[in-house]
Amino acid sequence: MKKIICLLALYAGSFYHSQTNRFIYELQYRKDGSEDYRHNLMNLDISPKSVKFYDKKFADYDSINKKANTAVSRYSTKTDQVIERAPNSFKNKWYRDFFEYFVVNTNDEMNWKLLQETQQYNGYKLQKATTDFGGRTWNAWFCNEVNIKEGPYKFRGLPGLIFILEDTDKNFIYKLISNKKLDTEYDTKEFVETHYGKPALPISNEKFNKYIEEFYENPTRTLAESIKNGQKTSFKNESIETIEELNSKRAMLQNGIKSRYIYIEKDKEPSFKTK
Repeated sequence: MKKIICLLALYAGSFYHSQTNRFIYELQYRKDGSEDYRHNLMNLDISPKSVKFYDKKFADYDSINKKANTAVSRYSTKTDQVIERAPNSFKNKWYRDFFEYFVVNTNDEMNWKLLQETQQYNGYKLQKATTDFGGRTWNAWFCNEVNIKEGPYKFRGLPGLIFILEDTDKNFIYKLISNKKLDTEYDTKEFVETHYGKPALPISNEKFNKYIEEFYENPTRTLAESIKNGQKTSFKNESIETIEELNSKRAMLQNGIKSRYIYIEKDKEPSFKTK
């Protein structure tokens, strides 16, 4: 059978001599109990110096910007899954965009249980493994033919590349759909290490959650200051001139904050208290 994902060119002995190997995953994800999935394409870039995982649209927009020689198109993550790590490491830099730009350093070593169960996927034989991570139980299908111990998001450490990954409730499903080699090490400094020049501020996950929770409690505070200073402001292109008009948007702003991300790590998500 012809292998749709052409990975046979990646030999174990020569893989890390290449500049950047990009693996593209289709991600389907939903809130617990929901029937509706969100959909994103995600890039896993592996080079001799780093492993990076991020929304594919970042690279798409970056290509437009490089041709224009300016940041004419900007994108913000829809997944909260922008990750950087050194090769062969479980220590991650988790870049997080919420009005400001942050980086959370995490140590995410995983204990995998390898099973004898196998399946065929696009002509490749995959083996099953399971682990518990982030408050969920995960099933991974990896390929021994591809000696790359990496996978989507923070998942890695198996004897081969992860092709399929999903939690047991199927709230997050990743499938490898394509790959390509890039001649140069792909420069991501505009959208991973910084957010279009905005530096990543180091923060703990606890403080990051507190920051979001405080924003949720008082979502109009920044706009309110502008109005108090005699300035006009707007929300969704609607002019707002008084505090009363602004307060009428409070529930809508809170809903936007609460639903912005579907948190993959349930045990690290913020707590939104309703009054």
